[in-house]
Amino acid sequence: MRKLLTVMSTSKLRALEADWIKKCGGNWSQVLMEIAGRGAAEAAFSLWQRQPGPVAVVCGRGNNGGDGFVVARYLKLWGAPVQIFVVPKSESDTKIVMSSDESSLNKKIAEDLGIAISTVGADFSAKISGMSMIIDAMLGTGIDRPVEGGYKSTIDAINETKIPVVAVDLPSGINSDTGHVMGAAIKAKITITFGYLKAGLIQHPGAALAGDVSVVDIGLPEPEQEHDIYLTTGDFARAVLPNRPDDSHKGTFGSVIMIGGSSEMFGATVLSSRSALRTGAGLCMLAAPKSVIPHLPAAEMIYKMLPETDEGSVALDALKTIEKELEKMGAVILGPGMSQNAETAKFVHAVLALIAKSGKPCIVDADALNAISLDISKFPSNGSKFVLTPHPKELSRLMQNTVSEIQKDRVTSARTAAAKFGCTVVLKGSRTVVAHADGTVNINPTGNAGMATAGCGDVLSGIIGGLMAQGVPSHEAAVIGVYIHGMAGDVVAADLGEAGIVAGDIESAVPRALLQIRRGAVSHLESQLMGLH
Repeated sequence: MRKLLTVMSTSKLRALEADWIKKCGGNWSQVLMEIAGRGAAEAAFSLWQRQPGPVAVVCGRGNNGGDGFVVARYLKLWGAPVQIFVVPKSESDTKIVMSSDESSLNKKIAEDLGIAISTVGADFSAKISGMSMIIDAMLGTGIDRPVEGGYKSTIDAINETKIPVVAVDLPSGINSDTGHVMGAAIKAKITITFGYLKAGLIQHPGAALAGDVSVVDIGLPEPEQEHDIYLTTGDFARAVLPNRPDDSHKGTFGSVIMIGGSSEMFGATVLSSRSALRTGAGLCMLAAPKSVIPHLPAAEMIYKMLPETDEGSVALDALKTIEKELEKMGAVILGPGMSQNAETAKFVHAVLALIAKSGKPCIVDADALNAISLDISKFPSNGSKFVLTPHPKELSRLMQNTVSEIQKDRVTSARTAAAKFGCTVVLKGSRTVVAHADGTVNINPTGNAGMATAGCGDVLSGIIGGLMAQGVPSHEAAVIGVYIHGMAGDVVAADLGEAGIVAGDIESAVPRALLQIRRGAVSHLESQLMGLH
């Protein structure tokens, strides 16, 4: 099995590099820069061969700039006409002084090879207008403040040209940990990153600006401590998917109860329940208010009528019915279409305690999340088998902060919530983040913009619930459930295009997604990283 792909934070990567350089001694930092620069040069040269012409290598004064000098050197040796531009400290600064010994040495080598080197000046836009390609080696990782001055104007000038850009390690201006644009950022065609994948390259908006991403192995060791951020892979999903023995029956694959629905919202319950069955659960009971049941379609689910409020939502008295049915069930889906009725919220609080006591795994979604946000003390302290599946607005209610604060750093937001509630948290959205209470985070590579449609989250809750019913542990069910969900969306988009996809299309495509995963299919991002695109 191919392991999950490690995603390294900037601080951990720098600590790993520093420790490795110290252990190796000598000029190992120079060796790392050489390996990194050559790797980026090989990718750039491959692109250049398809569209030859002059190349501009735009460098900062730090180690990212030093990488750029190495790239320029190899391109020169391989026959590409190269010119280097260095971003000055100020408009009046005409001296090119690098900030490290390694970058200074590579600048000297470039000079000795006769490569033209100048500072970025007022005529920069004109000088690069005829280039076939631009190498971005200005800022790299670790930006912690907005890009200003010469760097910002240079980034803006490069973006305005529409010339293909190869970003060295990271598009300049992208926060390597969050993916946020720090004032201004390069839009790259490809990004060649070093050592390990960075979260900022697979979280938006950085993911959209990075283009195709590949990782150059620069010889760093595996860290001694456990990694805590991963990119989920198709290989991991395949390894976790439950087997389907030939001598099976419906009891083999478990049962799940979907609790939700109200007089005004009951389509979500059907989507979620059918998705659980599509994922392989042997049986699904759909428990909804009694007046709702007659309006539900004749389908493969078992329907269970629940006592209801005057508004047609689940009443507190339904707890007795659920307690009896829970004994027979392997997993619970709670919340789709449930409404925000005050009595229904009290039911949610009570049933959470009941589910936790039973030890059954549970998905908490939609209005059940809103009920928790009314009084987070009602969430069970022994709810480690629970999976919360909020979108950013729902998580902002749970964490009592703003959506912008949630989106500013999605990895940290999900991780903080998982620690707070002691369970797995799925922060939905493009490149969904799945966080475990122990701090482990998975970033999902599957899915597309066509999945931004009503009911898509209900399909996800059903997929995760269906996996739980088959005995997949809660966290693993959440991780691969998100992967399967996105793959189903990708299957539909390949057939229909992204516009016009509805949640029912995704639910119907779940079996095909499972089949493709079992046959070895991977996401587009994985194919880039594996060199298959």
